[in-house]
Amino acid sequence: MTTQKTYLVISTLGEDRPGIVNALSRAVLEHGCNIEDSRMTVLGGEFAAILLVEGKWNTLAKVENALPELERQLGLTIISKRTGER
Repeated sequence: MTTQKTYLVISTLGEDRPGIVNALSRAVLEHGCNIEDSRMTVLGGEFAAILLVEGKWNTLAKVENALPELERQLGLTIISKRTGER
């Protein structure tokens, strides 16, 4: 029996500065989830990232609940959306 994985896509945008990737990664890992894939770039002075986070439904909920505070701390705009396997 295979269990279908559950995913959360996190999209971030904000002024580029040191420590953003570390803070995002730590928040995901501290809540028991894993980053399956990511795309990150700097456009002008802005840092943009899209993360595909994998976890159980309840650990993904913990990540979702942590995003507003992370958004405030890092000065980012963060949007998240649940998704399934491709």
